[in-house]
Formats: sequence, structure tokens, C-alpha cells
Amino acid sequence: MTLVELKKSIHKKIDDLNDQDYLDMLNTMISYKDKVFQIPQEHLTGIMQGEEDIKNGDFLTLEDLKKRYEKWLKD
Repeated sequence: MTLVELKKSIHKKIDDLNDQDYLDMLNTMISYKDKVFQIPQEHLTGIMQGEEDIKNGDFLTLEDLKKRYEKWLKD
């Protein structure tokens, strides 16, 4: 499908839509197409800390977590 064909197909589908909520959602998606998602600084800090923890071996494997959870349930 060429770009022109795709646009025509999308236009036709939109023209046939009568669902206000769906059209609002599509409008929002199209409006934000060129906006870059910014990760908040506090999230970036947490991500960097997590990466550092992994490099330093400061993490639990899933198996370790399961063992701790089972122990916690018994206590």
C-alpha cells in the first residue's frame, strides 16, 4: 500500500466513525505525534541507581526473591 493509498484508507475510516471518544483519542494521538516523551529527573535518577546496583551485584534473582518470600510466609 502506498502512502497515498494508506492516507485515503485512514481518511475513509475516520469519515465513517461516529464514536466521539474514539475520535478524541485519535486526535490526541495525532496531536502528540511530534512531542518527545521526557522522563522526569527523579525517574532517571532511580534508573541510574538501579543500573549501578546491578553493576555492583546488589540485586536479588527471582529465585532468591521466591526463597525470601517463602521464608517470610512461614515466619
